[in-house]
Amino acid sequence: MTGRTLKTTHVGRRAPTAPLVEVFASIQGEGAYVGERQVFLRLAICPLRCLYCDTERSWRATARYRVFENGSVRDAKNPVSPEMAIAEIAAAELGLGKDLTVSVTGGEPLVHPDFLAALAPRLRAEGRRVHLETAGAHPDRFEPIATLFDHVSMDWKAPSTMERGDFRERHRRFLSLAGGGDLAVKFVLTSAVPEEELVEALECVAEHAPDALFVLQPVTPARRVGRRARPEKIRRFAEIAFGRVRRVRVLPQIHPILRLR
Repeated sequence: MTGRTLKTTHVGRRAPTAPLVEVFASIQGEGAYVGERQVFLRLAICPLRCLYCDTERSWRATARYRVFENGSVRDAKNPVSPEMAIAEIAAAELGLGKDLTVSVTGGEPLVHPDFLAALAPRLRAEGRRVHLETAGAHPDRFEPIATLFDHVSMDWKAPSTMERGDFRERHRRFLSLAGGGDLAVKFVLTSAVPEEELVEALECVAEHAPDALFVLQPVTPARRVGRRARPEKIRRFAEIAFGRVRRVRVLPQIHPILRLR
């Protein structure tokens, strides 16, 4: 996956395009729909730098992307149109059954709002559910397309888990937009996260998205996070969460455990 850096293309009235990293069918490894078979459309480019990031290959776009289909891998040229993305989704799910839920992930999908605005309605017209996985750091880009997704999984980026940037105010605005739908808010728990950062996230969810599922996710070591949170910390933080919001799930990522994509 090497090559020149690409940017989202949207010239005049031409259909928007976006660079992909990969397209594959697998088991959802985290969040509200953990364990469900889905097709994953991974878009390239992410401006955030999480200390625990496990998809550094998605930070920048490259000249080509990969499609996993029928036990083989092929590569194709970036960027793609919504129609091409839909064709690749169909290829990735070939032999697995029709109309799987499509999880649009990244990278950060909201870097490409025009592409999403063109893609999601086409997928839903096929009878598919479309899920958006996002950091929730681009509320202005999300607002015009908020109703296009059947489920939104938002990551709350606690300051202690970030290499740079403070996204809490953006998260508040995002939750006020997404709180009325099928929403999960994921909070990654590392050994460095203080209680006050968890409490702040819980209070914001309780105020702006009280029906959301709050997922407390003990970190999977990756990038600059070398160890998991201790069990006693996980238990303590879980009790805080259960006491402050209505719906809580304590759930690690399962795809690293199962060695899935």
